[in-house]
Amino acid sequence: MENNTTKQNWEQVFNVIQKSFTVQKHVDFFKWLQGSVREVLPHDVLVAAWGDFATGDLHFDVSSNIDDIRTQKLIDAPGVFAYLMSNLHQRWVDNGERWFRINFFDAEGIYSQSPTPFTRKLVGMNSLLVYGVRDTRDKNDCIYVFFDKAREFQVQNSVLGLLMPHVDAALRRVECMETPAVEEDLIGELPLGGLSEREHEILHWVKTGKTNFEIGMILSISPNTVKNHLKRIFQKLDVSCRAQAVAKYSPRRPN
Repeated sequence: MENNTTKQNWEQVFNVIQKSFTVQKHVDFFKWLQGSVREVLPHDVLVAAWGDFATGDLHFDVSSNIDDIRTQKLIDAPGVFAYLMSNLHQRWVDNGERWFRINFFDAEGIYSQSPTPFTRKLVGMNSLLVYGVRDTRDKNDCIYVFFDKAREFQVQNSVLGLLMPHVDAALRRVECMETPAVEEDLIGELPLGGLSEREHEILHWVKTGKTNFEIGMILSISPNTVKNHLKRIFQKLDVSCRAQAVAKYSPRRPN
């Protein structure tokens, strides 16, 4: 019985790894993490951080099954969280660049130092696991921090060693979810249909081919809210579909 259970577990791990090769877009990455990956690596929140850990100039990508824990929420108010990521990165380095876990994690202490909507949602997290990847070419290390509600983070070393290279490869394949600042010439184009800044942001992502679900993830709003924004955009631009809206939404640059 024990051997059969072990065989089933390994088949499950290899099935998760196989599914990683189908990840092409960020929405695929999100679904894979919160679906298949969570079955073999239980967690509630994953924060990937990369950049200059010495200065705290970091980029983030967040995957979570908890409402309102999204990438943009962290980007808007990184605060002490960037400091936490830098400390975890240094601890990973001091640990010989080996993964480690922290049980009985003090999430309330993080929130008290940086009371943001993002850190407030983390208060229920009680343990975390840190896995780092050294980037010797671009000097752009990345750490993956898995948060979980359980008081002790449970994972097999062999499972982590097999799975994490595929998590890292999948994240590097997809587009970063950080929302770029709306270009100044687009902001200056507000008279075009009287679009708001939010509507400009949504049209920007529509123009890049994002779905309502993906736009919602990027902007930390629901797909239904995106749909409602698009209805108002269509009315303001006097169009009836996304393609017409994009065609009419051509930035007017100064001569």
